[in-house]
Amino acid sequence: MDLKINREILSVNEKIYDGVQEQSVELDYILPDYCPDIFKLVKCSIVPTILSSNINGDTVTYELLADIKILYCSEKDSNLQCISQKQTYTKTVQLGDSVNKPEVCLKPKTDHINCRVVNQRRIDMRGAVSVKVKITGEKNQEVICDIFGMNAQMKKIPVEYAAKKIKENKVVTVSEDMEMNMSNPPVINIIRINTVMLRPDKKIIANKLVVKGEAQINVLYTCESGMEKMQFALPYSQIIDMDGLDESYQCQVETNAISCDIIPSANSDGEMKVLKCELKINIQCSAVKSLPVQLVTDAYSTSYPCEYASSKFTIDQIPVQINEVIQAKASVENEGGTVSCVYDAWCSVKNINIRINAEEKCINISGMLCYSIMIKSDNSFPSVVEKEEPFENRLEFQEITANSTVDLHLEAISCTYTLTSSNGISLKTEIRVTGNLYTSSSFEALTDIKFDDTVKIIRDGDYALKLYYGVENEDVWDIAKKYSTSVKAIMEENSLENERLTDNGMLLIPIV
Repeated sequence: MDLKINREILSVNEKIYDGVQEQSVELDYILPDYCPDIFKLVKCSIVPTILSSNINGDTVTYELLADIKILYCSEKDSNLQCISQKQTYTKTVQLGDSVNKPEVCLKPKTDHINCRVVNQRRIDMRGAVSVKVKITGEKNQEVICDIFGMNAQMKKIPVEYAAKKIKENKVVTVSEDMEMNMSNPPVINIIRINTVMLRPDKKIIANKLVVKGEAQINVLYTCESGMEKMQFALPYSQIIDMDGLDESYQCQVETNAISCDIIPSANSDGEMKVLKCELKINIQCSAVKSLPVQLVTDAYSTSYPCEYASSKFTIDQIPVQINEVIQAKASVENEGGTVSCVYDAWCSVKNINIRINAEEKCINISGMLCYSIMIKSDNSFPSVVEKEEPFENRLEFQEITANSTVDLHLEAISCTYTLTSSNGISLKTEIRVTGNLYTSSSFEALTDIKFDDTVKIIRDGDYALKLYYGVENEDVWDIAKKYSTSVKAIMEENSLENERLTDNGMLLIPIV
């Protein structure tokens, strides 16, 4: 008897590397001649960013940027002075073997920073940043999806899975000269730049993804009257080539600002009121297409002995995109006295803990919100008041299963303030939560099967029917396999509507 076996090749994700790399950041800085002496150190910060990454064979190489900013005041001038230094580091990860269709996820963060004034012209800074590195790849898993001939019986389950994936990254630079409003005083020194990437629009056109969006740039700068803030939007539009992309794919776009450099320059009147802005953006595009497949999880023949091999693996479904905004509030008191002015307030998120509760179908997020408020108090010098507040939030998704995993990014996109008393400040921040909820299912499916057509199955007697006492919840498949008959024959003979018994009772087992 002819035998035909249909097979399907599935792409299954596998974790290649999951670890953390640390990098020390050190700066021994001597002020140039044009900078005033140091009288008061206000704040020191390190912002780590991934500039680029690539894989060559079994080695992952990435470039890490540490953007260092030190704010201080001089004795003769209460205006803030800003020291800005950038240090780059090249880091590698050895995988031990080449990876098929690798996907690299790099998440940098600041671990700690210490800064001290050695003398009026010298600052010593020591700190550390770390990068969480996660690398996944794909492996091909061949499974059986149909068997014809040899009186084969199959137990099959239908599965929808993420069959085709397209990923593309593009780094673009957007430059623009921004003319400040008439009401804004001229710039003396740029103190702080904060870039918030707004959610972009996307459209599929002929194997390409058109991405349009804008970045919201917030600038704090010094002027003759003290400090001022301004905000402007920087639009961008890009076409990303994605070979094979069509409307059957679900697309996702993530953007992050690699760097934002702003240099003040003079306008036609000679005033420093033109901001030359250069923004470098990393655009990450992913597209996933879902396809159905039938997996054979068990098989036998009603006529011939057979042997089979099976394998356990996990199949991914199309990820659920997450884009939520959560709010938090805090109150801060300036222990240094009366707050005469608030120049700016911002917030960052650290110590993030994410837990999935499969029973309640929710994601529990907790961590610390680090508030910084730039103020002017009674002593006329600007200072930064800082406070850390714990936060918790819960996001509900019906798609969550026992095998779900999640990859989230939290970013404070706004921080507003209100003076509540002479030294009290009320803060409200919005935190954007973006990422993916990955749902997957574990299966054991047949990968190979062999029938021995030289031997017939020997029965214990010559009969057409056999009596069997079935137990509630027993699977008809197990009964049919035990007696080398078919599920269809048992169900027809006993007028069963379900393939699992609903009651105890006698069954007639037809022998086919």
